[in-house]
Amino acid sequence: MIFPILFAFGLSMTDWSGLGNDVSFIGLANYTEILGYWPYYRAALHNAAIFVAILVFQHTVGLYIAVLLNEKPRFMEFYRTVLFLPVILSLVATGFVWTLMLSPNIGLINPALRSVGLDFLALQWLSNPTSALGVVIAVTAWNSLGWAIIIYLAGLQNVSEELRHAAAMDGANTRQIFWRVTFPQLSPAFTALSVLTFIGTFRTFDVVYVLTGPLGAPNFSTDVLGTLIYRTAFGSSSFSSAEIRFAFGVAMALLTMLVMAVICRLILKVLRAREIET
Repeated sequence: MIFPILFAFGLSMTDWSGLGNDVSFIGLANYTEILGYWPYYRAALHNAAIFVAILVFQHTVGLYIAVLLNEKPRFMEFYRTVLFLPVILSLVATGFVWTLMLSPNIGLINPALRSVGLDFLALQWLSNPTSALGVVIAVTAWNSLGWAIIIYLAGLQNVSEELRHAAAMDGANTRQIFWRVTFPQLSPAFTALSVLTFIGTFRTFDVVYVLTGPLGAPNFSTDVLGTLIYRTAFGSSSFSSAEIRFAFGVAMALLTMLVMAVICRLILKVLRAREIET
């Protein structure tokens, strides 16, 4: 792990395009340029929007479904398998399936909306700047929901039944038992899921690449750090070789890794302190 990072750091201090042997040492010039590079901030904001939306979705819908499954309903194993199935599907395959479903010509979503009288919701989903990022968030949420359910379900199964019974005997109702007894003991699951979600959403690439392409179409409205770094380092079908800046892309990747490490450390510190308090 150490050698590739050091090698990448050395490479990021050059102006190598990734083609040929023309390499010059430029020091920290790439990092200085990134600090004023608007596409980098735009992509980071898109990643942040995806993170917040997915985090809220997992800590609400995921927790709610986990609570329902924890009651051990009939066919529980079947429900758990179906809900976890999207997690094990290839993200590339997931992206292609959703691209077909959302197609305005052969897709299933728009005809289904029209059939129930919701014609105004039938959109050009992936070519509309106002809906494209929402589609990316929705597909990512669908794909990652199973993780939230499994993590919370494991946490719920470790909650002491004796504490619940004691609270019930003291006169607490179902809502009070959940928020005062059960939920505080889910702090480790909350912490783990938050950190994993942060790492996963800021590494988003596959779904965006398949749904909207390496340019984050339309008009970069779905551009994320993964696609920005990819096309900077390797180019895209609409880029000329003169626009490929491999060393600059490596610098962006290293800076992103550093920022993510710092934020992860802060998240862990805050949430671990919360665990101790609860």
